[in-house]
Order: sequence, then C-alpha cells, then structure tokens
Amino acid sequence: MRGFMTVLACGVAYIAAAADAEDSNADRLCSERPGLTTSACITAPGRLQSETALTDWTLERSDGARADTILVGDTLIRYGVGGKTELRLGWTPYGFERDRHADGSVERNGRVGDATVGVKTSIVERTGDTGLAMSIIATALLPVGRRPIGAGDWGAAFQLPVTYRASDKVSLQVTPLMAAAVDDDGRGRHALYGSALEIEYSLSEAVKADVSAQMMRDDDPDPTVRGSPALSSVALSWQPSHNMQLDLGTNVGLNQAVPDIEVFAGVSHRF
Repeated sequence: MRGFMTVLACGVAYIAAAADAEDSNADRLCSERPGLTTSACITAPGRLQSETALTDWTLERSDGARADTILVGDTLIRYGVGGKTELRLGWTPYGFERDRHADGSVERNGRVGDATVGVKTSIVERTGDTGLAMSIIATALLPVGRRPIGAGDWGAAFQLPVTYRASDKVSLQVTPLMAAAVDDDGRGRHALYGSALEIEYSLSEAVKADVSAQMMRDDDPDPTVRGSPALSSVALSWQPSHNMQLDLGTNVGLNQAVPDIEVFAGVSHRF
C-alpha cells in the first residue's frame, strides 16, 4: 500500500508540474476515466487530451492459483478534429504478470501491450447544462504487444456511450458494447457484448464520486473462460483545474468469470 500511495503522490506532482496558465472561463475537461462506463462527450476541435493509468493492479485467484497483473502507463490519446468527432489512439507500454500455480511454481512475464486506434462521433448533443448526450465509438485492436499482456490477435469493438445529466450534481451513464474479442488462447475471435451503468455525483465543483456496474456475455470457445462476467466499481476523481484530473478507484468482481479485484490510479490532461 505504501508503494501504491507513492505512485499516486508522484502522479499529483506530475500534474502540478504540467499545469499551464489557463483561461478560468474554459470548459472543464471531460475524461473517460474512471469507472466502467464511457462518457458521451467529444474532445474540442484542435485539443489533445491524454488519459493515463499511472498504475493498475489486478488480482485473480482460482483453485489454489493466483495471478497478479500490473499495467504501467496504459494511455488513451484523444484529439478533436471537428465539433462532433475525435480520433483515438491507445497503447499499453508495459505490463507485468506473476502467476503462482496450484503446485507452488511461479511464472513471471514482463511484456509490451497492444495498441488501439479508433474514432468517436457525437450523434446527440446536449444543448444545455442538463439533458441527454450520445455518441458512438469504433475501435480496432492492433496486436503489437506480446502475450500474456498482449491479446495475441486483432480485435474490434463498438460502443454507444449515453450520458444523461439530471442536474448539476447528478448524471447517469450507460455504455452498451459489442466486440469481436480475441480468444483466450490468442488465436481467433468471438462475440463479447453487454453494457455498463454508472451514477456520478458531484461532491463539490472539483470532486466527483462514481459508482458503476457492468454485465457482459463472453462467448469464448474455451468453456473454462466462456461465461457472463460481472463487475462493480467505485471511484473518485478530482479536477484541480479546467485541464487536469486525478482519479483513484477499484473494480470488484461479482462472479468467478472476472478477476477478484482491480485497483487503479490515473491522470487526465488536456493540452
């Protein structure tokens, strides 16, 4: 835990060092971090936004075995090319997995992860401080990494983020997903579909709390993997300025089809 808090403190220092003089009347950034849903907002034209997981630790236990996975620097870059469209590039520069098998043997792997390219387009725009917004995201997975951090093959996904802002305090988000997900053995693809739901509450002008849940259907051909993974998530985010956000949260598995727990901390910055 001490190491985790050190990483988080470094993230705060990074944000402060990256801060520039800002227009106090500018819109606050709309990050897709944290939580299990994706916001419907689009990056403003000509603006570049980075959203990075400073650290992401996942624990999975099953039948006496244990797998710990740590991702470092998992980043999404968003660039606005029009009032309704943005281009997206993601990459996981490094991941480490430690597997302790039921017989007591331990296997360690440090690998580069995969990249993604995509586009996000607004199809319903909110006209005021409250109301509905909707967009669509198309993403392709490029298998540039190495297993077990990389998927091993190409994949594709479509999302339909919907955000409804009920007031200046409360907003609801729903994100249906359909994907051609890579098989667990890294060869071929299968259907993955489902949705996530989130409630966001503004504790103050700068601090927000998110509670979300996700239910999916994974049709992997491996019967030990195939199932209906379900997750819950609790997260906090803090925006010290219009162009910066720090977040911290955890995802908890609700059944045996997903990892037991995931703890993450990240930073978003708009240039």
